[in-house]
Amino acid sequence: MRRAIWILVGIAALIALLVVLWTWIPSIIVQQQVASALRARLQPAGTVAVRARTNALMFIRGRVDRLAIDASGVRLGDVTAERLTVRLRGAVLRSGARDGDMFVSVESGSARVEISQAGIEQFLRTRGVENPSVTIDETGVTATGGVRVGPLLATARLRGQFQAANATDIYFRVTSLDLSGVNVSGSLATTALNLASQPVVSLRGFPVPVTIDRIVSRPGSIEVRARAGRPSP
Repeated sequence: MRRAIWILVGIAALIALLVVLWTWIPSIIVQQQVASALRARLQPAGTVAVRARTNALMFIRGRVDRLAIDASGVRLGDVTAERLTVRLRGAVLRSGARDGDMFVSVESGSARVEISQAGIEQFLRTRGVENPSVTIDETGVTATGGVRVGPLLATARLRGQFQAANATDIYFRVTSLDLSGVNVSGSLATTALNLASQPVVSLRGFPVPVTIDRIVSRPGSIEVRARAGRPSP
């Protein structure tokens, strides 16, 4: 009787070991690969958590059944996202990928990027705006601050919107700019603040191939909604 019990215990331990080898270890490897690719984009206080579900056979074939990414403080171009959420199903890993675009294709999935007022204020500081203050509502972004015009510091009030230029890049279009009571055209303001030459937010080189679907402006934040995968040629 005692021998039978030990045999059953041994079988149970073997099954547990097989489960670990079959599902847990391959999933951990994928989680570490994706998290490592994202850490290069994190601010010092940023965080990233990755959950993956795969098994040994799928892993050998480069397939991941499900993948979830939750991160904060992620640099996406010139702006740091407050929050990043990605959910994928049926992903295929790129062979030998370490960073950048890690996936060849994705069966289905979505991504959301949230940009806060604080993130936009930090961006404006990098563009030379002093003491910027930003308000976001359903119609777009309003920002005030000091702007150097030659030796003078002018008080600026700017209105604008984030717009997708293609599947992965977002630019900020200035609709109006007031400098100490003088109205400046939006196109001139966009050029002066160096907003036309490169995207403000970019999902290029992102570990997951995504296509921007929609940009939603709401009180306190900008939300970028994207779907996994690239647009059809």
